Amino acid sequence: FQHYYITNNLRSMNRKLKILCLHGYRQSEISFREKTGGLRKALKSLAEFEFIRAPNAVHKEENSYSWFYSNPATHNIQTYNCLDESTEDPGFDESVAFILDHISKNGPYDGIMSFSQGACLTSMLCSMKRTESSLSDLSFVMMFNGFRSRITKHDKYYTDIIETVRSLHVYGQTDGVIPLDMSEKLVASFQDPVTFIHPGGHFVPSSAPVRNFCKEFLLNQLKLKHSS
Repeated sequence: FQHYYITNNLRSMNRKLKILCLHGYRQSEISFREKTGGLRKALKSLAEFEFIRAPNAVHKEENSYSWFYSNPATHNIQTYNCLDESTEDPGFDESVAFILDHISKNGPYDGIMSFSQGACLTSMLCSMKRTESSLSDLSFVMMFNGFRSRITKHDKYYTDIIETVRSLHVYGQTDGVIPLDMSEKLVASFQDPVTFIHPGGHFVPSSAPVRNFCKEFLLNQLKLKHSS
């Protein structure tokens, strides 16, 4: 009996983290998987990554999807711009429902890894954890080139500091898509965030310093998971 207990305890300690991955605007689960290949290779001993595709297809663009838009349809065309201070978010409710349903059917997930618009959505999912039971197991997020939404309907998700989800933020000093202050405002939305600012632009870096930074973060998440 003692041998059985020790063996199963070791197996539990060796169990990998399960991470859901959300791509950016005008990307897909396939392109995000490809863009994170170098980073995931360094983290494969610690985590399993699962990629899903946003339910909203971008008009006349192949393999291009959006979690939500920032303007109502004009001539049946919807677009997204992170700088828009819009009152509309077409596709947002559908995406949230899709993600929550996926988690309920395929989870639980320990964390979320996301990029750009996917990271923006991730921050709001963290806020929803207070009321959404399917998110109760979400303990950490890894956000690359994330930003705080400027859509006014989303202000409610940033009213309080997010305390129940540990966060890692990686973004570039020369990002030509997301202004630096928008990424900084997202970081400030979390309690005790850990941050890596690299000299590059709008992409998921796979340099040794970033790989080591992310690996240390996930090792800490594993320790916390198995100590609880």
